[in-house]
This record gives sequence, structure tokens and C-alpha cells, in this order.
Amino acid sequence: MSIADPAVVPEVRHRIIDDLRTKAARGGDLGAAELILTELLGNAFRHGGGSARVALDWSDDGAVLSVWDDGPPFDPNPGLPADPTSTNGRGLFIVRALARDLRVERSNGGNVVRAVLPIDLDA
Repeated sequence: MSIADPAVVPEVRHRIIDDLRTKAARGGDLGAAELILTELLGNAFRHGGGSARVALDWSDDGAVLSVWDDGPPFDPNPGLPADPTSTNGRGLFIVRALARDLRVERSNGGNVVRAVLPIDLDA
């Protein structure tokens, strides 16, 4: 789904988490999945040109969240910020720590970030 207004992000987050809750096997970390989603959408709006697209797909790897933006390239492997009290610069570090896999690619003048969430499909 395409998101042009950050005011609709809570609704989008709610819809995706509901979908995860409906299809996920027991033992999946919905809290971590929601934090990953929130961080990636926040980054897309903060650094990616003011709009985003998001998709949730299920594969053999589990739940795969993809977020596209129109922003400039960025470091896909950041460390923690030098200032531990900073609210900037921690998002991808947190996402990388919580996701089963994280990939960042350039696509059509923007970025696509794909995170395999810590969620399995219910059998």
C-alpha cells in the first residue's frame, strides 16, 4: 500500500499487525515485528522524501516486510550513534538486531528495505 500522508501510518501499522496476528504461528514476536515496522516507516518518512510504500508478504522464510522510499542512498549497516542519548541513528541498528534478515537495495531512484520478521506462518 502507498502512504503519502504520515498521519495514516498508525492505521497502516494497525492493519499490518492485525494481518500478522491473524496468520502468525504461536511464539512469533509481534512486539518486535511492530517495532521493526514502526522504525522502517519512520525512516522512510524522515529520510525518504515524504512518502512510502509498504507490503507484507509470506514466504518460506516467514513474514517479509518491504518498505520503499524515494530518498537518497544510506548506510545499510550503521552502528549505534556516538551519543547514546541521541534519538537519531538507531533505527536500522535496532531493526537489524530484531529481524531475522535485513536487506537494503537501491530501486528506481529510492530505497527498498526488506526485513524478515521474527514471525512464522501458522501451519
